[in-house]
Amino acid sequence: MREIMNRFTVAVVAALGVISGSMITTSNASAAQVYLSPMFRDRVVIIELTHSETVAAAQIGAGNVINAVLGNNRWGVLLEDGSKYRGPDDLPVLARSWNTVTGQQVIAEAAAHPSGRVVFGVFPDNPTLPLWVMQDW
Repeated sequence: MREIMNRFTVAVVAALGVISGSMITTSNASAAQVYLSPMFRDRVVIIELTHSETVAAAQIGAGNVINAVLGNNRWGVLLEDGSKYRGPDDLPVLARSWNTVTGQQVIAEAAAHPSGRVVFGVFPDNPTLPLWVMQDW
């Protein structure tokens, strides 16, 4: 399990490096905000992408890394109100750890909204569910 989490962490860092590199060449946009969450006693890494970074992530297919490394049932998702991937029985704040939506779909849908973005929560101490992806628009 630890090996999978380490591979995932490397993949996320590599994807963010590509996104940040593409943003530097296209504009003066700031880099993704990366910080430890005090809500989780600094044991969760939060990565907040801007809208421009989310668009770049969608364009390069960065969301495919999520499913390539974790499959469909080892990461969670928080879908925004109005997401086309929410089912009719979904609660207003939907949190699922089993997904019929892919990481690329989550990122691309957020990128398609004006000011839409994604926020990643990386939980290294939870190898069975090491990642949450949240849409925000």
